[in-house]
Amino acid sequence: MTRRPDVLEAVVAHGHDSPVVSTTGYTCREAFAAGDAPNHLYMTGSMGMASVIGVGIARRTHRTTVVVDGDGAFLMNPGALMVVKQYGPENLLHLVLDNGGYESTGGQESSSALFDIPLMAMAMGYRACTRIEDPADLRRRLPELVRTPRGPHLVYVPTEPAPAGSSPRIAVDPAANFLRFRDWMTGPRKVEV
Repeated sequence: MTRRPDVLEAVVAHGHDSPVVSTTGYTCREAFAAGDAPNHLYMTGSMGMASVIGVGIARRTHRTTVVVDGDGAFLMNPGALMVVKQYGPENLLHLVLDNGGYESTGGQESSSALFDIPLMAMAMGYRACTRIEDPADLRRRLPELVRTPRGPHLVYVPTEPAPAGSSPRIAVDPAANFLRFRDWMTGPRKVEV
């Protein structure tokens, strides 16, 4: 089992040329702490919507769109899987980090132990699902996954719970984050028309 900050540091290191969408809560806070950049979109307060937003972004660029989701957010909106199936973007890499709980709201247990998240994704049209449990394996495989996602591709990563309040709040205003991300997306050679 790996630490969520280790996963996010790997994403920042290997996703520097890709749009990166981080789900709400501690995940987006830890993504911000791992290395803020204009290609990062933090979904502050939009629980369960990261994959749908990722699909929309993936449809606007040839680059791999990396979505970092949590188990609770993923399971909160199973309708998002239908959107992924409907559009099926090959350039979507969807990481689901499963710590078994809702840390941002007090550590309540999620229902992820009752569901096989990769199996759900495959049943709903993902072309590939990969389970990665070893942090070294993740660091080794992530560059290739970002370069050639063969998606929609779900990467399931069991993670350890983190101490409450262990990451600072995001210092970028949500509206400013969106505008900065939009400018990065529409810059030279970012969007296919």
